Amino acid sequence: MKRRLLSLTVLSVTFLCALAFTGCDDDNDKSWSVDSDPVLELEGSELHTEQGRTIRIKGNATDEVGIKKINLNIDEWFLDRDIEISTNDSLVTSYDLSYDFIVPEDAADKGHSVKVTVYNMGDRSVSQVVEVFMDGDFTDPVLDVQNPVNGLTLAPDGEIPVDINVTVSDSRQLGYLIVKESNISFYDSISFMGTANLQYEYQNVATLPASVGEYNFEFLLADSAGNMVSQSRQVKASFDFDKLYLADVDTDAQLNSDLFGVPMLISKTAPYNFEAKYYAETAGAEIRFVPQTTSFAPHCYGLNPDDPTRLINDPENAMPIVLEEKGYYTITVDLENLTYSVESYIPDDWYFEPKMEKPDDDAYIESEYVGKLGLVGKGFPEYPDQEWATWASIEFERDPENNYRFYKTLDMEGTVEFIFQPEHPWGWWPEPFWRFDRAVDPEKTVLKGGDNVAMTVPVRTTYKVTFDSHLNRAKVVPVE
Repeated sequence: MKRRLLSLTVLSVTFLCALAFTGCDDDNDKSWSVDSDPVLELEGSELHTEQGRTIRIKGNATDEVGIKKINLNIDEWFLDRDIEISTNDSLVTSYDLSYDFIVPEDAADKGHSVKVTVYNMGDRSVSQVVEVFMDGDFTDPVLDVQNPVNGLTLAPDGEIPVDINVTVSDSRQLGYLIVKESNISFYDSISFMGTANLQYEYQNVATLPASVGEYNFEFLLADSAGNMVSQSRQVKASFDFDKLYLADVDTDAQLNSDLFGVPMLISKTAPYNFEAKYYAETAGAEIRFVPQTTSFAPHCYGLNPDDPTRLINDPENAMPIVLEEKGYYTITVDLENLTYSVESYIPDDWYFEPKMEKPDDDAYIESEYVGKLGLVGKGFPEYPDQEWATWASIEFERDPENNYRFYKTLDMEGTVEFIFQPEHPWGWWPEPFWRFDRAVDPEKTVLKGGDNVAMTVPVRTTYKVTFDSHLNRAKVVPVE
């Protein structure tokens, strides 16, 4: 019975082969008799791109007999590509096309036609055209929220007007802007579609109720291609600030040019009361206090010009507190009574010291070697070996007059991440090390804990990194 079944199977294959083509014994002589065209379905008839970018042509080709090949052609880009699919011995009746190629850098700013042709085993074909336009938009729009400043606190003596001032722009065309705050049912939107606007300044006023509360203003901007960016601003209605910062700079631009650390967070000791520990790098250092991080307005506390023994909350007229000598100070402020005190001190706590006696090669005991303190991370183009390598730690310069202070000036670019970590010649991770209270915009360092700082520096820039292990504070500011 088995022998008879096998003979029937062979006979059936031979019969089907004879129906499909002639010359079944010789693959090179096979020919196909096909009376229908293949079917081509492309996912889109238009692509929007720009010179030098990779585009992808996608679709599906089907044929009940078999798809022989697919050809993609555009002579002006020197593209004539055959994708071979079926042979006489291996037939494919459905094929998902996904073909990538790079648009030439010198492609003209006009529409270009890529012809896609599908051939079946009988050499019958069908073609479709994909139009490629050089008007693609791959750059995010720019959203600049000037008001309100983040962390703004306003006294709820009555209903509070909050000025909103936003500048938006895009390289090709703006799409829409949404501004909202759900707690007060504030919602506003502007559509720029069809206006060809590249830049717009949005101004409005939102009113907060005469009561204590916290509010989150959200800003969403899209361009005409659907690229989106968003920001949020926290505003608090209160008679007391949650946080206060020490500012030793003079302008809003300096408050915003740092990567982090300016202004410096100080400690809240009681309602309305704060204490700052600060190191004056030079005699005559000038400081003021602000509860918002990006501007000296609307609140700035400094000396009252009419009575320098007291404070005043006035961004225009508040005078700085002057620290006469170089060194450490404790400064206390009472924002309710507008009083302050200044006292110098000398710290006596532990400070970092390296232990650099190398053990013998046969006694690699990690605790026996702690190198000089430095930066370990990535994003430092001058130090290509520093990719989280402790053996290539970027060594700090230690202040010769202050064992707690460390400095380093270096370039940063791209994705920048780092911690403060001692060097080790074999790549170990000795203690102590310092990370940060949070990865983005950190406000203090954390000994043997915390997160790696993470920032983006789009353009190569020179920065000075300053670290004070006594204050547990660090800052990164541009070098002019």
